[in-house]
Amino acid sequence: MESRRVSVAAFCLALLVMPERSVAQSELNQTEVSQAQAKLFEGNFLSRIPDGKIDQRTLDALRAWQKQTKRPQTSALTKKEFNQLMRFDPGKHAWEAISGSIDGSWTAVWGHRSGVEAAQKALAGCQKKSSRPDDCSYISNSIDRSGPGWSAAVFCEQRGLFRKKGQMFLHNGVSRKSAIDQAFAAANAAKFPSSQCSLVKALDGNGSQ
Repeated sequence: MESRRVSVAAFCLALLVMPERSVAQSELNQTEVSQAQAKLFEGNFLSRIPDGKIDQRTLDALRAWQKQTKRPQTSALTKKEFNQLMRFDPGKHAWEAISGSIDGSWTAVWGHRSGVEAAQKALAGCQKKSSRPDDCSYISNSIDRSGPGWSAAVFCEQRGLFRKKGQMFLHNGVSRKSAIDQAFAAANAAKFPSSQCSLVKALDGNGSQ
């Protein structure tokens, strides 16, 4: 009996000291989480299409938003923070997005007012074209009040005697050169020599290339 009392007491204590982010997750339903993620995406705090699931990237994006808006940096998506986030105005953006797969298929879009819409459209285009639709990844950026944003896609392919290996490298930058250089740097870090890589696309939110 004594050991059971100790176990119950320990359980109650665990509930009291449970991290705020764990409790916060139960305060919002999946639709509200998706709405929060969309708002963070449109504000350039989150780079992933909303999926309604709270993960570390969502909490890190929330913390970045809290820091910019001078709110306590709790990284907790509570109902209160959700309501404040819904009132946040990310401003006007011109969004672009690039999506590419390991078989070299790609789609680029630009001139969108919504970043989520741009990313979803680019991803859908890649998945429609590619023989490996599940391997389509995406990146997006925007021109906003803080300045221009560019994205670049570099495709690399190693050909062997019996097989070939392809990979798409996507990167953002504050300029065309910056985005391209970082995409090629990522390819180099993955052990692809420059001779096996080529620029697929580089553009900003207005479609400048």
